[in-house]
Amino acid sequence: MKSDSELAALRRVADIAVKAFEDLLVDDVVAPGRTERQVAAELEYRMRRHGADRPSFDTIVASGPNSAKPHHGAEDRVIEAGDLVTIDFGAFAGGYNSDMTRTLFAGGVEAADPTSREIYNVVWEAQRAGVEAAVVGAKLVDVDAVCRNIIAEAGYVEYFVHSTGHGIGIEVHELPFAAQTGSGVLEAGMTLTIEPGIYVPDFGGVRIEDTLIIGEDGPEIITPLPKPRA
Repeated sequence: MKSDSELAALRRVADIAVKAFEDLLVDDVVAPGRTERQVAAELEYRMRRHGADRPSFDTIVASGPNSAKPHHGAEDRVIEAGDLVTIDFGAFAGGYNSDMTRTLFAGGVEAADPTSREIYNVVWEAQRAGVEAAVVGAKLVDVDAVCRNIIAEAGYVEYFVHSTGHGIGIEVHELPFAAQTGSGVLEAGMTLTIEPGIYVPDFGGVRIEDTLIIGEDGPEIITPLPKPRA
């Protein structure tokens, strides 16, 4: 569990990353013709401009078939219209880290094919359900199961290849862990990411991630960027 001062620091560093990503969207940086590496550099610059000491980890910008790799990184691939573009990023400031992921459709949702939209909406539903399940007293294994079951019902469970979430603070990955092998229950003052994903090899993938603070009145999303259904 985190102290009030730690939670305040986590809210501040999450806000830095949120503002940087909002700038990225306003400036239409994630557009066909840009490379993954260019998008990552632009996002990291904006995080520093808003007060980050550095990124909390190497920024992931995974486009098209690269988005099927959960830990891809960022390369010189040129983003194409219709691509799924998964951006996993965080800021580090004041000794604390943030972590969040959004998946965008390059060129807008109207440029995406039906399968990409379907995968996105399944992950969207799973992520929303995982957030709602992350309440005081919930078993970590059950939070994972809520997300995993929705993906399984849609026929994509073999493509959900990692756990649902982790704590964050001084380290990017801390206890607790929402996973199939997770143990324990959520308590007030804990942090937890909710980040289900579907990754179809040679096609593409989607991950949506928010960081939560577990509160007595329910989870508080400290990475409140829009994530509309496709």
